[in-house]
Amino acid sequence: MPWYSGLVIILLFLSGCVQQPQIGKKSFENEDELIVKGLLYEEKNISKAINTFDDLYKKTDKSIYLKELIKLNFAKKEYNKTISLVDKFNKKYPNDDGNVIKYKIHSYINFNNLNKALNIAKSSLKQKRNLENYKIVAYIYIQKKDYKNAIKYLKSAYSVSHNPDVLAQMGDLFFKYLKEPNEAISYYQTHIRLYGCDETICNRLANIYRFLYDYDNLIEIYKKLFNTTSNIKYATKIVYLYLELDKYNEVLKFIKKNKLEDNLTYLVYQNRFNKKHSYKDAYKLYKYTKNYKYFFWYSVYKFENSKKGLVDLKNVISNLEFLLQKVRKPIYLNYLGYILIDYDVNPKKGIKLVKEALKYNPDSPEFLDSLAWGYYKLKECKKGYDIISKINLDDKDINKHKKLIRRCYDSTKNNKKNRRKSKKR
Repeated sequence: MPWYSGLVIILLFLSGCVQQPQIGKKSFENEDELIVKGLLYEEKNISKAINTFDDLYKKTDKSIYLKELIKLNFAKKEYNKTISLVDKFNKKYPNDDGNVIKYKIHSYINFNNLNKALNIAKSSLKQKRNLENYKIVAYIYIQKKDYKNAIKYLKSAYSVSHNPDVLAQMGDLFFKYLKEPNEAISYYQTHIRLYGCDETICNRLANIYRFLYDYDNLIEIYKKLFNTTSNIKYATKIVYLYLELDKYNEVLKFIKKNKLEDNLTYLVYQNRFNKKHSYKDAYKLYKYTKNYKYFFWYSVYKFENSKKGLVDLKNVISNLEFLLQKVRKPIYLNYLGYILIDYDVNPKKGIKLVKEALKYNPDSPEFLDSLAWGYYKLKECKKGYDIISKINLDDKDINKHKKLIRRCYDSTKNNKKNRRKSKKR
């Protein structure tokens, strides 16, 4: 709240909107004009604002102007002047509950005279045991790095207010400085049980659970936050935590129960698909997105994990032929081509498909290997050898093909030599 908020009320008194109390009466003709001038100066020139309110105070002797002088001098970092004005205020208006003592305390804090500030703060606390006085004593102890005493006064502040911000500060001291996370957890859990999941407190508790790698409790806290706020960011955090723990059934139940956004369901299938190479998830992703790449991986992973022999071979060929009717990507062309070659279904057609794939990526080691393997299957070993001998990729399958094609090529050469020798005889 801006410092001049109290003066808006004065303007209402001066304009005749309110008739009481006595303080609102003009002491001289242009008092309201000076108030407005002081407010405008405060935005642009604090020194002129101080001079204006000093003039108002001298002419009216009203305590509210002296309060504004205290606030302005403190804002200007005139701490000695602030202390002097506070003493003057308390002496002249001993029954005024203006709570200006806090400016004196903070002035001494800014002078780094923490002991003096603490003595004044404790004295003020004895006179009035309220939230603000407890907090300021605790603050001074924090500045002195006396965290145990700070917590003592924060506990008192919390007991009179049950203020979440006070509890958060107390929990931070337990967790960050005293290294007692269980104490912080205990206070946070009690507050949540009694007063509900305040966002500040629940997030503090979540941070501790994350630090302790207590993911089960972390998920439960995020569920409370989501139920309290309906903020999708907490649901997203829950989803990611479940995925981290590989709890796919639980996360899908959570998404369904809370009718969450479709992209979270997609995220679950995508994560499990990436980790497990599951053809079932690939198919769900295809149905979900209508993206043909997932249909391709569904066909590939199902085939590579199959145990049905020729039945699955026919299925994967059928699936890939369907796919190529929709989109002719080189990876699809090569994969179907290689299957037709490797399983001796139709090597010539396989070579044709691989050659089409090579038009898109002529230097692909995998595509060149497929082509060389195709020629090997057709017993055209020299063609196969000329192609595969140029591949430098260190790959288990390619190396295996190299050996077989090289053996075939060498055998072909030897046979030709033997035939020539035989003719000469």
